[in-house]
Amino acid sequence: MVSQPRHVRDKRPLTESHSDGHEPVPHHVVRTVAAVDGVPVDALPPLNDAVDTDALASLFDGESAVEHLAFSYRGYRIVVTDERVTVYER
Repeated sequence: MVSQPRHVRDKRPLTESHSDGHEPVPHHVVRTVAAVDGVPVDALPPLNDAVDTDALASLFDGESAVEHLAFSYRGYRIVVTDERVTVYER
């Protein structure tokens, strides 16, 4: 079990989406946030405005020792692990 970052440990997530292992992590993040907002994926601003999407993808390519990455996007706190994307209110 991967521990959650301290700043979200006591917060209840708005949603949590488990990875199927095939979808690129940046796409998974955008799809999950779009579901929370109830909008199409193409209605969201580019994820690259919030985080380097190439770096995000490489961190969770199965060879990294990173447990999680947290960043802000569209007014939410996003926590990514190799297994899931979790969206919290900021």
